[in-house]
Amino acid sequence: MMEVPVDFMTSNKIIIVTVAWLFLLSCNSDNTKTHVQINDTSHASAKHMSHVQEKLSPSQVLSKLKEGNRNFGKRLSPINLLHDSSYNYFDQIKHTRNEQHPIACILTCMDSRVPPEIIFDQGIGSLFVIRIAGNIEDPDVLGSMEYAVAEKGVGVVIVMGHKNCGAISAAFSQVDPVNKGLVSLIAHVKMDIIPTDSPPYDASAKHNVKKTIDNILNGSKTIRKKMIAGDLILVGALYDVADGSIDWNSSNW
Repeated sequence: MMEVPVDFMTSNKIIIVTVAWLFLLSCNSDNTKTHVQINDTSHASAKHMSHVQEKLSPSQVLSKLKEGNRNFGKRLSPINLLHDSSYNYFDQIKHTRNEQHPIACILTCMDSRVPPEIIFDQGIGSLFVIRIAGNIEDPDVLGSMEYAVAEKGVGVVIVMGHKNCGAISAAFSQVDPVNKGLVSLIAHVKMDIIPTDSPPYDASAKHNVKKTIDNILNGSKTIRKKMIAGDLILVGALYDVADGSIDWNSSNW
């Protein structure tokens, strides 16, 4: 059996220990970098939340929501499927667990294809959302809006209808009288349609938004007063369920 020199064995041990130490040092360095990256992401997200909660003018809020819808639209493109949203649910829950400071109130339809938080790229804590078939107003809807405007300082109220609306279509057909609540609801919607309209009744959806805005102004002194003072923007919009876009040109409908 060949005898191995003691010096040679000692040298090998030193080399092995050194390599192991360098390996551990490298791992710790990578972990530190990962930890820093995670913290940076959290900080960036927290910064976004701070931006969401800051005081904005009504026109700034409206611009923010329009930009949010453009961001949402970008994610619909096949080449942008991995595009991340601008919000983080964890941070939003964390920053809104004790209080809320929504920037806008959205009255829209109950249609499952029309989720305002997603459409406007906002998530948790940024929007008051009122949803009812046909996005119509009633005393409870007006009361909810007045809470948003008078108590929480919201400066933008959006009435958002949508294309291919089932409630609008139902207003042109017969509703089973056994469904008394539905009959009452559709009767309300029917007051705000264009009788000569034809499928998919998008002209009536637009007209319904305009009539709802008129009814809100006639029904709420609080909202009307704040609009006259320039402290509130009340605007109509029409969402396209086919492509995720929003038509904001309600003044030209």
